[in-house]
Amino acid sequence: MTAVPNEFSTANSTMTFLNSDTACRMAADEIIKMLQTDGRLGLDESEISSRLKYYGHNDFETDDEEPIWKKYLGQFKEPMILLLLVSAFISLLMKQYDDSISITIAIIIVVTVAFIQENRAEKEIEALKKLVPPKCVCIRDGKSHQIYARDLVPGDLCILD
Repeated sequence: MTAVPNEFSTANSTMTFLNSDTACRMAADEIIKMLQTDGRLGLDESEISSRLKYYGHNDFETDDEEPIWKKYLGQFKEPMILLLLVSAFISLLMKQYDDSISITIAIIIVVTVAFIQENRAEKEIEALKKLVPPKCVCIRDGKSHQIYARDLVPGDLCILD
């Protein structure tokens, strides 16, 4: 793989950046040179602010949220629900309408309860993510700083432990 052809102009020159798949196959010295950072001191404040303006925050891109009705209908793809739907259909074909209606009502109740629980869990997880945003330790201007992970820019030196 090769570097991604996106470029960023710094005060000194143009920096080509690369994706993580390519970067993990390269030596650290090559990456430091390509990202135009100092291997001991890290980036200075002016470089950080210009890279932050160019690249934006280090946030995950999220897919557009699926409509709520699609999430609800997705519950019907569960194997046990499909088996119950088949049994309700067979009961209908055998003209056992009471059984067919009972099974269908049970399916609707189970799917609705599962959907509500899943929806609540997703909202709670999102709230927790906002409550405790991830932090990291990186070297900037030769000093160790603890910053929010969303404020990282390409070329930051992160300390892993």
